[in-house]
Amino acid sequence: MFVITYNAAPMNTIAKKIRFLREQQGLSQRALAESAGISAAALSQLEAGQSSPSVATLEKLADGLNLTVASFFIDSVDDSDVEIFTLDERPSVLLKGGSRFVPLTAQHRPAGFEPMLVQLEPSGKLDEALYGIRSAQVFVWVRRGRALLEHDGREYEVHETQSVYYDARKPHNWSNPFEESCELLMVRSR
Repeated sequence: MFVITYNAAPMNTIAKKIRFLREQQGLSQRALAESAGISAAALSQLEAGQSSPSVATLEKLADGLNLTVASFFIDSVDDSDVEIFTLDERPSVLLKGGSRFVPLTAQHRPAGFEPMLVQLEPSGKLDEALYGIRSAQVFVWVRRGRALLEHDGREYEVHETQSVYYDARKPHNWSNPFEESCELLMVRSR
């Protein structure tokens, strides 16, 4: 088993950031919830810091706000043609479902793709149920361990150093039914 430590972002910081980004765009909770495909009650609980989001919920909220998932974790930085960072200097947060999320992009880089690192603990998963997002394509490389992709009615076991592309608009979910933690490098289209 491997252990990775990152700079943890407190959950109340993410709750405040979700509310700030929503208000910055002049959206009500109901409007953002509808745009993101989540319930207004769930969004209210997230913004109040009463519940922890899943990776899937963050992806949906990012889509609803037309932002990167990294926007919830990273403040604006100076614009630069080249960015170099160390993984353990990136913010991370323990999310619902036994997962940890680490954004690998900056907020000001609205490129056509968004990389992120997701760590799944044994029995961890991205969301409670299958979900879809607006991103047409997702690339996932299993950096460590192995994970199970359920996609559109089929299951795929993906091992360390294997990769997979899939249509993220179709019902899908990642889980780790195995005894060791795993890390997934995910790159979703924007």
